Amino acid sequence: MIEPAAWATVLMKSPQQLTLRDKVWRYKSEGNANVVLSVPADGTVVRVMKDETDDGGGETAAAVAAETLSVRLRFCDAVRRSFFADSRHVDVPVPMRVAADELREIDRLVRPHRPPGRKHKGLGWAGCLVAVCPDYTTLPPTDVPGVWCVEIKPKQGWVHEEDRACGPGGVRVKCPFCAHQYLKLCRGDVRRPSGYCPLDMFSGRRERVRRSVRALLRDPQNNLKLFLDGEPLVAPDDGFGDAASEALGDVPRFCALVAGALLGDYEDGGRNAPVMDGRDDTDTGRITAAASGALPCDFRAVPMPRHCVLHEILTMQRMQTAGFAAVCSEYDNGLRLSRDPHQFGHVDRMRPDGGDDAVAWSPVDGYLVAATARDCSVFVTFRGPGSSTPAVRVKVSDLDPKPLSTVDKHRIRDAKVSLACQRYSVG
Repeated sequence: MIEPAAWATVLMKSPQQLTLRDKVWRYKSEGNANVVLSVPADGTVVRVMKDETDDGGGETAAAVAAETLSVRLRFCDAVRRSFFADSRHVDVPVPMRVAADELREIDRLVRPHRPPGRKHKGLGWAGCLVAVCPDYTTLPPTDVPGVWCVEIKPKQGWVHEEDRACGPGGVRVKCPFCAHQYLKLCRGDVRRPSGYCPLDMFSGRRERVRRSVRALLRDPQNNLKLFLDGEPLVAPDDGFGDAASEALGDVPRFCALVAGALLGDYEDGGRNAPVMDGRDDTDTGRITAAASGALPCDFRAVPMPRHCVLHEILTMQRMQTAGFAAVCSEYDNGLRLSRDPHQFGHVDRMRPDGGDDAVAWSPVDGYLVAATARDCSVFVTFRGPGSSTPAVRVKVSDLDPKPLSTVDKHRIRDAKVSLACQRYSVG
């Protein structure tokens, strides 16, 4: 195991050289920190860090890039060991080096395909470092068609007891995700609230998990994407219902398979999977009522199988050991006012061997780890009807550490959400 202080040096000196000049590649997606390129022939994706500057920055920028990637990989490895029991759901990306002139050319080629709101950041080529991992939207062999993948951002499925005491009568009636829908309405980001509720997804009740998948198909927003043979599908105004029917014959079967995969039934060949009988028990009436704001969120839950991916993500979310007010208090009483606050100090406090005392769980440390789990993505990948290989694969990605400034960012966001909820008279 490499000691944390040595990671940046190793990354700058040892990565294997990678070139995409002789390969077919395409722009796949991007988030706030990375542009993701797919390499279909290899069944991999290449994550290229973004930078707000265009000048490369010299040796200092190269060192910063190496340290940034080092922090991300150390954190991913510690998270995998600490929260994902047998590590099958998480892969730690492999660092590689790409020539700076090649990254500049890639930057130029992908720019027309990037969302306008993301173009203020270009690709960072100072450190020439990228991270490579499997493409979770495909299955080997990559030249056999008929592979479907659903990517879900399940969001916050658990609320600390101290954060439930708000809203009318002192009791929260909407979870953070559902409350945030009203801010989206105020800003004009959506035309209607989503009927999806993360508390259903993490409830441990199969019928509620199925219902949550059905709600995401109806209102995917940024929380569900569908891929066919590695290519993203565009959702029409009425959602992904037709695509789900194409994948498995009808929507109930699709919801049953995805819910089963998330609950651990369909992996390893699906030997313990319940029968997909095609019944529609997803309660579409409740989904519609929830989207209208007529129903409160259901905070009840039962334990899930320990090996399932939802249990593992929820365990990580529960690392928030104090309410948000206590998190802000610790942040305000020292961390924010320090001369040079370490934005990723909690990463160095995580034990890489995943022991029971993996983290010094201060309120802020625990909150930042939980925040990562609230923003991760789950990929459920499978072949369509008639396949001779029925196994379903489940993987988790986007396990990047959150900076210390996340506390302030979330405080500002929560204040805006509160005002939006007041406008719509919900808690």
